[in-house]
Amino acid sequence: MGLETSLTSKTWNPFDGSTYVNTDQIEFDYSTLGFTSSAGDSYKSTSGDVFKVYVDGVRIYRASDADYASGTGFLEDGDTATTLNGVTATWSDTSNTVWTIDTANQNITIDTGNILATALYKLSASSGLYSSGAGNSDITFSSSTIIEVRRSSQNESSPSVDFSNASILTEQDLDNSSLNVFHMAQQAIVAAEKALPFNSGTGVFEAYQPGTTTKKRITQVATPTANDDAVTKTYMENTWLTAADKTNSATVAGISSDVTAVATAPVPANLNTLVNHYDGTTATSGTTKNLALLNTVALRNSEVGLLGTSAMGHATTGHLALLANADVRGDMALLGADGVITDMGLLGADGVIEDMAQLTATGVVADMALLAGNSASGNTVIEDMNTLATSDIVADLNTLADSDIVADLAAVTATGVIDDLETVANNLTNVNNFADTYQIDDFSPSAPTTDGGSNALAAGDLAFDTTANQMKVWDGSAFGVMGLTQANATTTANNAAVAMAIALG
Repeated sequence: MGLETSLTSKTWNPFDGSTYVNTDQIEFDYSTLGFTSSAGDSYKSTSGDVFKVYVDGVRIYRASDADYASGTGFLEDGDTATTLNGVTATWSDTSNTVWTIDTANQNITIDTGNILATALYKLSASSGLYSSGAGNSDITFSSSTIIEVRRSSQNESSPSVDFSNASILTEQDLDNSSLNVFHMAQQAIVAAEKALPFNSGTGVFEAYQPGTTTKKRITQVATPTANDDAVTKTYMENTWLTAADKTNSATVAGISSDVTAVATAPVPANLNTLVNHYDGTTATSGTTKNLALLNTVALRNSEVGLLGTSAMGHATTGHLALLANADVRGDMALLGADGVITDMGLLGADGVIEDMAQLTATGVVADMALLAGNSASGNTVIEDMNTLATSDIVADLNTLADSDIVADLAAVTATGVIDDLETVANNLTNVNNFADTYQIDDFSPSAPTTDGGSNALAAGDLAFDTTANQMKVWDGSAFGVMGLTQANATTTANNAAVAMAIALG
């Protein structure tokens, strides 16, 4: 916070709130400004001076200032008894507590709370005093607020002391008259200092804050009529700017901080790299300009927009988060291996694509579903194929593939043979019974004791004795001869013939 002091004023520029003496009160020491209060009016000096208080250039009138309003130069330019601070108002719209004088301590106390509670200085629709474009806005107190206390002559059109003929001329009257002239001169000096100065070295007028190089605005400029007249902001906007120009200007004003950021290093250098350099990062290396690459991305605006959706960008369940998983990164690394890339290239061949298309046919899908079955689903194709793959069955299949066996199998399947095999199969019980009952043996060195298998002989079992050429039957304890031998049969036949001859005579 800086305190600026001139011949006629003291100014907090800016006021940062560090000098509150009470909750809402700010004190100014006016002892250096040559103000001596009158005995009957503490707000007017013996030499005709009064104080004027300003907050950010807005005059803070007291209600009792009505007593001085007739003095030339007391009111602000354009103000009257019914127009204060540029709006229609009366002295009752302010109060005497907005600021007060303490003559004993030579202080002026400004009460910010009372100012903000007074209709004239808290311009709003509810106060009935505010109108758009009136030239004033609500008063606020912040770290950038400027507060000024200025000593000024109450009436610039006549002297404060009027001498009379034959009156007693006192030292006080002479001092007051002299002070009035002296203070008027000081006001003129200060006014000249605050005027727009001409710089003879550069040949231009300069709108600096007095005593500083801080640039300030020039206001109250009339509408231009000649080619060399100054032009106001309103005239420029309403005369030369189109509606689109105003919209664009407002848009730029709203992003002024962004515009500043763009103009601040290293952004300009980066923009130059973007526009003039290639993807090799210099002005000549690379094959494609960076801006062209950016345009390519811009053409993919819808795809880029998808990256911002919750499905894609969610911190835990989004696709991008899943892609960042360590296992997924490992799988992608495997996919990037040379061999895998080659294999994927093969998968992209026309023939392979056609084959994969055939794999998706309804019948093929159904067949693959059967192949994928298991005992739990009632389909044991996979289990059966695993069984077929065991070493013993593979060996058996190899044996069946032998040319002789293939020929035998072909002979077995010949017409007639298959029928005979079916006949035997249909009478398999009788065949098994015959095999159990009948056998051939040479009875050497002894008769058989089983039916040719593991079963003991049963009464009625037959055996042909190849040594004796006789059919024998097991009677339960031994084999007995059935019928005669060939020699016995011949002899018997001969005997029967002789007997027949004798009988016939």
